[in-house]
Amino acid sequence: MVGNIPAGSVRALGKRYGKGFTLVELMVTVAVAGIIAAIAAPSFSKMISHNRLVSSGNEMIAGLQVARTEAITRRVTTTFCPSNDGASCSGAVGNQWIVLSTTGVLRSVAANPKVSLKTSANVASGNTRITFTPSGFVQVGAKSSGTISLCAADLSGQNAVDISAAVVRITSAKREAGANCSAPGDI
Repeated sequence: MVGNIPAGSVRALGKRYGKGFTLVELMVTVAVAGIIAAIAAPSFSKMISHNRLVSSGNEMIAGLQVARTEAITRRVTTTFCPSNDGASCSGAVGNQWIVLSTTGVLRSVAANPKVSLKTSANVASGNTRITFTPSGFVQVGAKSSGTISLCAADLSGQNAVDISAAVVRITSAKREAGANCSAPGDI
């Protein structure tokens, strides 16, 4: 016995190896993780931009559908328009839009700030408003259709979603808008 430790234990402690990783193993692991991160980062940022575009497009579609549904249900005219204050329509296209009826704001819709919005000529000339009559028909100024485009300039290829309201339908379609996010056409 050595001190308070039995003799067999001293020999076992002498042959015992430390648990863990060596410095070389850790360096190799960090290097491999760095390479994987460098490869995955661009794809991940594109995925985030794509998800911003899709979720903003879905919000705009939902806003238009609420406007049409409420017009039919309540038998009143409803308007889908951009808003600076969330309470009234403004003429400037921005990322916040509201559904407005005679009773007030029914819904507020916000597109991601990194997604740009542009409107077609019909919407621009119709005071930037898409209106639904009590029968569910679309009025955009003197026209019966209009398109709102959402675009992610940092994406390549089909980087825009065009959301159109025409007669009684609300549709969406992807298109290539380029890095400058060109405005949509009318249906």
